[in-house]
Amino acid sequence: MGEMEIEKDITEGDYRDRVEVLRERVAHLVVRDRRSVESAAERLVQDADVEIGHTEETAAELLATVVDPRGVRAAHIRQQRVRGNRTLHLLRTTVWTPLLLVDATNGRFVVGQTYLSDPKVGAAGSPHLALPAPESPPGLPSLVYRGSRAAVAGALDSNAAFVLRHNSWVDDIGSNGVLMPLLAGHVEFRFSDGTPRQAVGVVDGTSRTASAHKILGLTESTILTMDPTSQRRWLSKLMRDLSKVAEKLSKNEEMRLDDLFHAERQINALTAEADLIVGWGWSEQATPQQRTGKASYVSTLNLALGAQNIEPKAFSEEAQRTLLAERAVNTLADYGLLEPDSLVFALGREDLTDVAKRIGLSTHRDERCAWLIRLMTTPSKEKRRVINEVLGAKSFSAKGRSPYVFELALRSFSGQDSHLLSGARNAAVHALWTRVGQDWDVVPRPEDEDLDQLERDALAEVDSGESGPRCCEVAARAVVPLLALGGLGVDRGSAAYRGHASTVVDKMITNAWGIKQLMATVRASRQPQPGFPRLDEDGRTADDSGTPNTPAANNDWLRQRVLMKPTSTPASEAEAARQRMTTGLAEARAGFDDYRELMDPPYQSLDGDDWQMAAKSARTLSKDLHLYVVSDD
Repeated sequence: MGEMEIEKDITEGDYRDRVEVLRERVAHLVVRDRRSVESAAERLVQDADVEIGHTEETAAELLATVVDPRGVRAAHIRQQRVRGNRTLHLLRTTVWTPLLLVDATNGRFVVGQTYLSDPKVGAAGSPHLALPAPESPPGLPSLVYRGSRAAVAGALDSNAAFVLRHNSWVDDIGSNGVLMPLLAGHVEFRFSDGTPRQAVGVVDGTSRTASAHKILGLTESTILTMDPTSQRRWLSKLMRDLSKVAEKLSKNEEMRLDDLFHAERQINALTAEADLIVGWGWSEQATPQQRTGKASYVSTLNLALGAQNIEPKAFSEEAQRTLLAERAVNTLADYGLLEPDSLVFALGREDLTDVAKRIGLSTHRDERCAWLIRLMTTPSKEKRRVINEVLGAKSFSAKGRSPYVFELALRSFSGQDSHLLSGARNAAVHALWTRVGQDWDVVPRPEDEDLDQLERDALAEVDSGESGPRCCEVAARAVVPLLALGGLGVDRGSAAYRGHASTVVDKMITNAWGIKQLMATVRASRQPQPGFPRLDEDGRTADDSGTPNTPAANNDWLRQRVLMKPTSTPASEAEAARQRMTTGLAEARAGFDDYRELMDPPYQSLDGDDWQMAAKSARTLSKDLHLYVVSDD
């Protein structure tokens, strides 16, 4: 058996009892014909009181997975409340696991994926290629996936392999069956190189589904290649084989333990309880604005899943951040604050050539990254409220936005070496510069001449003593390439180079050399074989033949240039005072956070004259600032 340890020394009486139980279980499992499925689907569609439900065709596809569709009744449907005053309508029943597929874009599967928004990634031959985000047709609770047969099959197999590595239930299901209900719904795969294929996908319970398939000797791609008729033939043959095995075991005088255990594992993995999604809609508390918005089944399902898609904790922070980042932009679209084409551009899951043209942008990596940073840090109060709510933030902060912005932005560099992306992801936790939330915009700059003009405009701002909107655009275009090309990493703890990535970027946009270095990084990101460039004081390629061009060496080189040398253009006295205030506030915040983390045991309250004075000064400064500053939130 190999996958689980089996108890060999059972008594003959126990053996005979287990054989009899096996015979009864096999006898009670009957593969019903298509007519009973269609009859059940017709009843369900007629009797179900749901706001947005299935057609008879899609209901039949959904109920084809049910072990006994004759028992399906609309009265068994229950409601599950979802955030945003929405509801899912669920039908609890027993289903055949071989007729299910794991979900294609579950948030936990993002680790190591490559995305077609990266110009270096091709649709053919790219490992772990992400599928485009699913769509949902109006008036139907269904997920629609697009892609080639090979891409869809590869994604499904890759997802199943991932959960089997990190959260396998093979042994447990082999012994006890699937104990927790699955959540499954109708899906449609619209292949670019073949006819569409309807199926039923498991959106919660993918680990259990993949484990059951493993026991039954099935892969997701194998299930995908079978049409409904072939699936039922395969299932009928399996039931006949199990029936023959059970009959032989009952008649054989010798105890055939291996055959019994193998048959028990298969019968345990063959069925599961599941909540089938038969519709969705709005609760009684929904406002007219919510009902008339652009909410979809896709976004409703994402909200319903919540943290379920990022459990257990063994799954990475990358998956958790990505799930929340995608939910944030999807929710903006739900509220009509983000157009459909802009949503596709933000998600970055697919080839963006046509979409970029429609929204007036180029497909260059730096342009998408800058646009995405602007979207997620927008000064728009309405958009900020939505994003804050999704991310669980009370108010906007550059530090709070960084992890989520960069998870989506790094998709434009997913074809880079994994060690570079890993370093970029670590540094990105604190990489958005201080004034990223101020008013600036992203201008389309598809050609080299456009970048030259941006550089001239930013240098003019620096020369005037103020880092303005064009300097912010330079930072927005350069910060992701700066991380992803191995130029800037985390603070490695050297006292001479202390500071988060955001501190480095903050200083670079205040001087001419910093602007030139950032623009050189942007230009490098547009090359077929991008690497991190180094510039000298005059803006020419630096002669650093004695220093290796590695991420660690580049990080030290850049930090030494920015944090140790006086490269800043002389600023006005007012600007110098503003910079002193900004730096002081940042250092005070960082010092307080460090104290909170390092104090042993963690503080419950802070006593003493120093803390009283600090609190009083902070209140006074806050009061004075609020006289002149209008809050964005």
